[in-house]
Amino acid sequence: MTLNEPVTALTDYAAALVSLAFALSMYRRVGPGNKVSAWFWCASFLAGSGAAALGGTFHGFMPALSRGARDGLWSGAMVLIGVSTAFVAAAVHSAHVRRVDRTVHWLVAGIVVSFAGLAVQQSNLRVGFLNHNDVYHLIQIVGLFLLFRCAGTTRDRGSFAASVAT
Repeated sequence: MTLNEPVTALTDYAAALVSLAFALSMYRRVGPGNKVSAWFWCASFLAGSGAAALGGTFHGFMPALSRGARDGLWSGAMVLIGVSTAFVAAAVHSAHVRRVDRTVHWLVAGIVVSFAGLAVQQSNLRVGFLNHNDVYHLIQIVGLFLLFRCAGTTRDRGSFAASVAT
C-alpha cells in the first residue's frame, strides 16, 4: 500500500513521536514540587501525540479508508487537539508561573510559534516539496519543544516558600 500524502503523514508521525517523548520525560520529572502541573503537561503531550498519530493515519491512508473511518480519525484528532490545549491551560493554571525561571518566556514563545504554525497551515504555502501541512507540522514540533521547556520550569502553586514567591 502506498502512502497518500507521505511527507504529511511522516511529519505528523514525527510530531507524535516528539510529543510522546516529551510526555515520557515529564512523567520522569514528576516530583514533590510539580505533582499537579507535571501530570497536566504529561497529559497534554500524550493527547497531542494521539492527535498527531491520528492525523498521520488520516493523511497517509485516506484513499484506503471508509468514509466513517476517515471521519472518525479526523474527529478524534480534532478532539485530542482540544484536550491537549485544555491540559496546557490546566498545567499553567496549576503552576506558580514566574518570570525569574523563564517559565513565562518559554510559554509565550511556544504559543507564538504554535499560532505562527497555524497561520502557515491555513495558507497555501509551499517550501520546496513541503506543502502547508508539512511546514505546519515542522513548526509545531518547534512549538512543542518550547512548551516542553516551559513545562520543565513549572512548579505547583504553593510549592514555593512565601519568601521565594515573585
